[in-house]
Amino acid sequence: MATFKCLTSGQTVTFTYQHDIDSMKGHQGYVRIDDEVVQEQVQPLELTPPPKKMGRPRKVVENV
Repeated sequence: MATFKCLTSGQTVTFTYQHDIDSMKGHQGYVRIDDEVVQEQVQPLELTPPPKKMGRPRKVVENV
C-alpha cells in the first residue's frame, strides 16, 4: 500500500495494487509520502474523574 500526494492540490491518494504504485512513481505531478511519514506512538489514556455538573443543585422540596 502506498500513498501519493498531488503537488498541485495537496490531495492524497492511496493505492494497494503494485501495478498502480509503479505507474504513479513515474508521474511528475505526484510525490510518494508514506515513506516519509513517521509512525506516531500511541500514548495510553489517563484515567481522570468525571467532571462536575455545572450549575446550581436542584431545589429539594420538603413535604410537611
